[in-house]
Amino acid sequence: MNIMEHDVVKDFEESLFTEQFFFNNKQLEYRINRAWNIDKTKKENQFEYLMAFDSALCLFRAMFLERSSKNYTYQNYFIKIEKQEVATAIDDYLNSPFDCTGTSIRNVLKFIADKFVCHVDSITSINLGMANAWMSSLGNPFFENNLINIVTKLNRIMLSEEGTIADS
Repeated sequence: MNIMEHDVVKDFEESLFTEQFFFNNKQLEYRINRAWNIDKTKKENQFEYLMAFDSALCLFRAMFLERSSKNYTYQNYFIKIEKQEVATAIDDYLNSPFDCTGTSIRNVLKFIADKFVCHVDSITSINLGMANAWMSSLGNPFFENNLINIVTKLNRIMLSEEGTIADS
């Protein structure tokens, strides 16, 4: 393969990566908004809320929490466009405390996704209690690290040039 063929293939692959990245971003936004707009205080809406929440959490996990370089994560996107500082800032934010227990945002979201959504791992009653408390916090509009606020802060990091949370 000559250099020209390689550049065409690389450009095509990067174009596909970018296209998929933006599609996934729109899907994440739609799923979170769908879950957020369901009145989960009504018993008849609880299954619909959990379906929408689980769907959003599953995509969030894929887009932010995967570690392989072949995944369409936000971090990989910023590395591809040579903005390593933004990818690092995303990881730094996800590693910050979720609540007063000191458990990171990353670990809370990954725990819920891995134990209850993407996998059906064995759990203890303590795991179930922790997951219920964390899920309640993620859906609580008055909790600082609810899912919408987490995504909003990540969006501000991604929109900043330096990978810092921009004031708005």
